Amino acid sequence: MSTNCHFPYIEYLAGKTSKEWGLFHGEEFRTPIKELAEIRRGLMLAKNPALLKKLDQLAAEQFEYSKKFAPNIALEIEAMAKGANLTLTDLVILNNYTDFRDISLPEEGCSTVHIQTPTQILSGQTWDMHRSAKNYMCVISVPKTADHSAQLILTLVGCVGLMGVNADNCLIGVNNINTTNARTGLIWPVLVRKTLEARSLNQMRSTLLNAPVTSGHNYLIASQEGGEHLEITPTISEKVSALAHGQVGGIFHTNHCMGFEIQKLEDKSSMSSTTFNRYELLSKKTYKVDDLKSFKMLLTDHEEYPKSICSHFENGAQDPSFTCGGGVSNLTNGKHHFWRGCPTHDQDYKEYSFELNGSEFKKVDLKEII
Repeated sequence: MSTNCHFPYIEYLAGKTSKEWGLFHGEEFRTPIKELAEIRRGLMLAKNPALLKKLDQLAAEQFEYSKKFAPNIALEIEAMAKGANLTLTDLVILNNYTDFRDISLPEEGCSTVHIQTPTQILSGQTWDMHRSAKNYMCVISVPKTADHSAQLILTLVGCVGLMGVNADNCLIGVNNINTTNARTGLIWPVLVRKTLEARSLNQMRSTLLNAPVTSGHNYLIASQEGGEHLEITPTISEKVSALAHGQVGGIFHTNHCMGFEIQKLEDKSSMSSTTFNRYELLSKKTYKVDDLKSFKMLLTDHEEYPKSICSHFENGAQDPSFTCGGGVSNLTNGKHHFWRGCPTHDQDYKEYSFELNGSEFKKVDLKEII
């Protein structure tokens, strides 16, 4: 039986080191982190049992890439493992299991969306994963340091970051694409956190394009300067959509490759079976969004359930595409909202709202946001 963490809000303390943050995180959530690591190891080996003898080697290689690219964030992962009484291999798998070489887990979904109205810049995403992940979702508050502004991170216990936003009004979201050119590289949640150290759209893009990635992902990056979707793989990257400052409209991405060259590398056998359905729904609904409330309504929409934008699809033949939560941000006024579960179908649904107060984030009542 899995532990229900009840969507904890984890506050890292200012003045502490990355090692101290990771140790605190690992010790505080030792039991659920162990459970989640075991679940993800099992899912990965069920997909490819031949990896069993290579796990330590692959994990060590990915950690070394991550340590060179973002040493402080790698140190946080290392300390989480110590705090949780787990091996480093366990924590690398927990963070990066979809990116292990030759692994492509179908139905790892997510929909990323960026919308610009004449007065607002809105960005966010659903988080579609194996249903087992929902109970382990959390929000981490990372304080301002000499290297970066304050950050809000939507993630899982034991994982350094799935998506996030910083006090410079920069946001990063991620969704999976399946390509055939995976190779050993860094742990992708480390890349999420490293990208959030940027203070502009250009800096975010530069971080992503210069990262030694392991496999394919689409990254949504956004700021008050605009937003764009970048499909990034180990050998080729493409900007597949963008809105510049002052443009009005919406751009979105589900889980099929859109880049002309990257489509040639797509592993269609592992493509999410809900990706085209969600893309069509977003195509006809995104233009109606005009504020944070209607944006959240879009990402929790159930038209064509269970293959809806808020997905509940579990066919038994593949890993299910299940919306475990999501997040939306207004980058114009610094208001943000994150949730765990489904507001329509979950009895234990939970949400948090924040607003930017100077250089820090303040947790506020939902009514103050939407």
